[in-house]
Amino acid sequence: MLDDLSWRHAWPLTCGGIMFLGGLFHGFLKPQQSMQGWGVTDKIAASREAQIIFYGHSIRTSTLGLLVLVLCAQKNYTGVDTTMAIMGSYCGLTDVMIIWRYGIQKTAVVRFLSVLPIIFWGLAGMTAGPSL
Repeated sequence: MLDDLSWRHAWPLTCGGIMFLGGLFHGFLKPQQSMQGWGVTDKIAASREAQIIFYGHSIRTSTLGLLVLVLCAQKNYTGVDTTMAIMGSYCGLTDVMIIWRYGIQKTAVVRFLSVLPIIFWGLAGMTAGPSL
């Protein structure tokens, strides 16, 4: 993997690593704090049942990050771009709409601004680069 590493791989590796580790550890080790970041009330976020359901969100995030890392390791850069475009536009924007409607609107704005580069990177095919 390291023999053809370029600047084009820095953003997907960073996003994939953060999503994989953040989804894995923050969602599982601190589910209450994670849910509060979505705007969930303290009472609900402290409930065992809500935390169990939230693990599904954590697994989704972690799986998408792991998928990006694996595709990079396989040198499937078109797959990386496709995954980033879909996870940013479908999962990311859905998260933003949910947080905007039911959570903390300031958080929704920040999250929206953080998914835009992921979406545009994937749609522009920046990891794969121009076809030769």
